[in-house]
Amino acid sequence: MRIAIAQINPTVGDLAGNRRLVEESAVKAAAAGATLVLFPELALTGYPPMDLLERRGFVDDQLRELEALLPVSQKIAIAVGAVLPTERRGGKSLANAAVLLAGGKRVAAQAKTLLPTYDVFDEKRYFAPAERRAVTQIGGSPLGLTICEDGWTVGYDSDPTGDLAQQGAALVLNLSASPWHVGKPAERRALFAALARRHRVPIAFCNQVGGNDELVFDGGSFFVDAQGEIRAS
Repeated sequence: MRIAIAQINPTVGDLAGNRRLVEESAVKAAAAGATLVLFPELALTGYPPMDLLERRGFVDDQLRELEALLPVSQKIAIAVGAVLPTERRGGKSLANAAVLLAGGKRVAAQAKTLLPTYDVFDEKRYFAPAERRAVTQIGGSPLGLTICEDGWTVGYDSDPTGDLAQQGAALVLNLSASPWHVGKPAERRALFAALARRHRVPIAFCNQVGGNDELVFDGGSFFVDAQGEIRAS
């Protein structure tokens, strides 16, 4: 499998514009010979969408943009962050999801497990956490999907990457919207290198770039192998 990492700069609320960014990057990745292209967390809504998520019309419009990506998935598999309706839990009926599109169909979706509520984050206000994680097959390879905080397991009882590795994932994708602060790029690399080494599974990490509200996103996407070595960035 040849993977492209597309660390795009989505704009919160610009659903059609964000979908076009995904399409353009997917076409470029396919032309370069990639079989799968990886995008950031909530790439279609932009991050953080905050109270826009309280508007059902906003979520429905975003779902239509997700469906509009199906034709380009005939050329290349697409792993993209989106909001999906889910079974109501804890008063919440939306999931922060990683969606896998391939062959003109939605072939898999994985909700985010670990929803941060510290610092600039308030995700439990909007989303229900995943109750389970499952490996999916793409091109004959078992693949695991995680989202941002799912890789930052310190202080949590759950380790989504470890769970997927135990299920036989040969590769884990992490779709992120991880804001910058001093020392954050090195912190991310060390954390994911240790995670890959501990579970003996390679990880592709895709982070968005740009600024949304008071947050700055620095990209810094990378691929780390099962020995914890950064092989591309």
